[in-house]
Amino acid sequence: MRMPWVILTSCLLVLAGCPNSHAPLVPLLFVPDIAQRGDSVRARISCYDKDDDSLYLLVEWSDGTESDWLGPIPSGSDYDVYHVYGDTGTFVVLAKAKDETHETPWSDTSFVRIGEYGPFVPHRPAGPETVTVGDSANYVTTTGHPLGRKVSFQFDWGDTLGDWSEYVRPNVFFSVRHSFPHAGTMLVRARARDTLAYVTDWSKPETVLVVE
Repeated sequence: MRMPWVILTSCLLVLAGCPNSHAPLVPLLFVPDIAQRGDSVRARISCYDKDDDSLYLLVEWSDGTESDWLGPIPSGSDYDVYHVYGDTGTFVVLAKAKDETHETPWSDTSFVRIGEYGPFVPHRPAGPETVTVGDSANYVTTTGHPLGRKVSFQFDWGDTLGDWSEYVRPNVFFSVRHSFPHAGTMLVRARARDTLAYVTDWSKPETVLVVE
């Protein structure tokens, strides 16, 4: 008795492991190199399935937590997942994907270094090395921030302590004018703080001779 052609074809597909069904590709994972403890860290995951199946994603944060399976997510999409680390240190972040029938291995290892990051110590203030009592002179400094946060500056003029400035973008020159009320040798320094109130040490001093 001959087996009907449709039944025979179905059986062959089953025996062949349903070659028309593909596993998703291992997802690509992008995380920042560094982040502030307590900040929300973004992991961006790119996922793709040859069959255009919807996918589910799982993220391992290596601090004792992992996400639930997230989805469904359209194939070919970028998906953002956020996590807050309560401790400092270097953490491994991994992701994998699955469709209805297949699950991928873990992605390549990504590392994120969680710490307490404030501004860098400002550069030594630049300005006139000799000024006259009562004259207004301009002094300039700058600093960066590992996380790109805005910064505020304070100058120690040697005779008075200035107020904190408004917050400005990091890595741009910040200038302020000052007039010295008394003659003498002044050491002009600057320090910075960011929007989380992390304050740097004082910069190296600029020596200013104030004359009558």
